[in-house]
Amino acid sequence: VTEWNPAKDKFIAVNYNATTALEAKALNKEALRAEVGLPVDSKVPLVAFIGRLEEQKGPDVMIAALPEIVQEVDVQIVLLGTGKKKFERLLKSIEEKFPGKVRAVVRFNAP
Repeated sequence: VTEWNPAKDKFIAVNYNATTALEAKALNKEALRAEVGLPVDSKVPLVAFIGRLEEQKGPDVMIAALPEIVQEVDVQIVLLGTGKKKFERLLKSIEEKFPGKVRAVVRFNAP
């Protein structure tokens, strides 16, 4: 696969191969946190969701679970996608309730 080759992908902060993957993964997480405005802390797990916010993808389940997850677990969550306006609004609302833990990036982003 050449289109999404991490050794050459111009859309990631740090390119990598099998030898450099672990170090680059940490640097790419740091870059993502900085880009979306989350505190950079390598000790906190980072979970990312990228997808359409449509019923068939189950955003209602994710939205219902997010508040409990971020209250119970030391984690940061980044969500990227667009879709139904009600889901976009709910994600933005969760982001407002949990600053520094949740970022909802409501936009389409495909190279």
